[in-house]
This record gives sequence, structure tokens and C-alpha cells, in this order.
Amino acid sequence: MGVFRVVVQVFSLQEPERRQEVEMVVDTGAFRTVIPRTTADALGIRTEKRQTFRMINGEPITRDLGWIGVSVEGESVHTLAILGEPGDQPVLGALTLEELTLEVDATRGRLRPMQDLLLLVVS
Repeated sequence: MGVFRVVVQVFSLQEPERRQEVEMVVDTGAFRTVIPRTTADALGIRTEKRQTFRMINGEPITRDLGWIGVSVEGESVHTLAILGEPGDQPVLGALTLEELTLEVDATRGRLRPMQDLLLLVVS
């Protein structure tokens, strides 16, 4: 799948009218969404915790996480996002895409509503 970008509205859960547009790379290989720390600070996003992640090259990095609102393609959710440091690429990750019920249309390089939602029924 080729890499493509989308413009996402990021907002404060405490003050939803506080919003910023952020251009993000869509990356289904990334679990969490990454927003710039400057965006988080401007919106008053608080750090909830710190976590260590392993980069694709094996290098560990530690980043803050905070709860944000995300709007894209007419859908809005709240998600726990990585508050990126300078040099970190803003990323729309797999967990947020699932929460938004969006999937990647790899042939067109865009997002679309999930075609089939799976439901596991346990009796």
C-alpha cells in the first residue's frame, strides 16, 4: 500500500471548539495516532501517562500520551494519542481508524467507511 496523507481536525475534549487541522500520514502499521506536541499544547491537551514504544528499527523511544478528539471524513471520536516530539511524523494510526470505523482504500489512496463490520457473538 502506498503512503497517503489526510487532513484531520484535532480538538480538546474539554473544549471541543478548540480545534486545529493537522496533516497526517495514514499508517495502518502504527497502532496509535501521533500528534505534534505543539498542537497538544495549543489545545490544552494534558499528559495522561508516558509509555515506551519500539521503532521499526528496534530503537526504543518514550513519549507522553493524552486524550484528544479527532474528526475526519465526517466522523468524530476520542482517542489516546502519542504527543509527538520535534521530528516525529504526525500519524493517523490503526486504533483511531477502527474507532472512526474507517478503512484504507489502497487502490485509491484514501479512507472510506468500513465495508463490513465484524461482530463476534458469544453464547
